[in-house]
Amino acid sequence: MPPKFRFKKKEIVQTALDIVREHGWSGLSARSIAKELDASTKPIYGYFKSMAVLEEEVVKRIMDLLYDHMILNRTGDPWHDHGIGYALFGFEEKKLFMAANDDRHVLHTRVYGQIVWDRCTASLTAYAPFQGLSGDEIYKVQLLRWLMAHGLAFQAAIQPPGLYDEAIITEMMQTGSRAILSGLKTEFQSTTP
Repeated sequence: MPPKFRFKKKEIVQTALDIVREHGWSGLSARSIAKELDASTKPIYGYFKSMAVLEEEVVKRIMDLLYDHMILNRTGDPWHDHGIGYALFGFEEKKLFMAANDDRHVLHTRVYGQIVWDRCTASLTAYAPFQGLSGDEIYKVQLLRWLMAHGLAFQAAIQPPGLYDEAIITEMMQTGSRAILSGLKTEFQSTTP
């Protein structure tokens, strides 16, 4: 029978997430988690066969937090809110955003990010500004806007304090989203036979 631990898997993941939030991946180790939990490393390796497996769980949790940021109603326009939430996540959760996008973890981010993409896309099936666009056209609009949101999130994550704030990010995302949608709709109409 496996040993019983006084900590649940979820608590270990949350503790690991909190360490990454404060120190980035460089602060995360079985010992740092054990220290925070006032325990040995045994429970950690009891739940996770390696630190790599635990790190994947942390990335999954980061992506859950990103999704939560993206679905908050900020403007009343869900598509704008998705982009604003994405960029604000980079601004407000700098170390988590960078942790999910580093070379070692980006493959996990792609897997769990696809889930976020699919959920957000599904929430926009009746989005009025997308009506009349084909599935491929909507994908192109969303992809270009994601590139913008990702770039803004990355910039907001690495810049010194005071350069960005919520109002600036919101305005940039709304203006950029409108420009991308309007410009691509014009392009799509001009290429339609």
